[in-house]
Amino acid sequence: LSFKTYKRSFQTLRFCDVSNNAIQNNATDLLHNIPPNIEEFFASNNQFFGSLPESLDNLPELRQFNMSSNALSGELPGFAESIFSLQELDMSNQSIGFTGSIPEDI
Repeated sequence: LSFKTYKRSFQTLRFCDVSNNAIQNNATDLLHNIPPNIEEFFASNNQFFGSLPESLDNLPELRQFNMSSNALSGELPGFAESIFSLQELDMSNQSIGFTGSIPEDI
């Protein structure tokens, strides 16, 4: 799965749900090219692994982000604190887990 394939039309993508598809992919590779105007992104119950990229800080419209029930690990990036539009963040049930904290006001 790669957003590069859809580069021409992805500028208008606002909602993406690839949950429950048994996708095995590095999360950094997937999210590095996520559309800049995305508002809701759901990728729960897959087999994404690795860490989340710092480039998530560049998603000013993001309101909901759910990558629960995967195999993500590493330091939780600061995007949760820098994206003021973020209302819901679900990173629960990781088989490995994150370090860092999630702000209480999300």
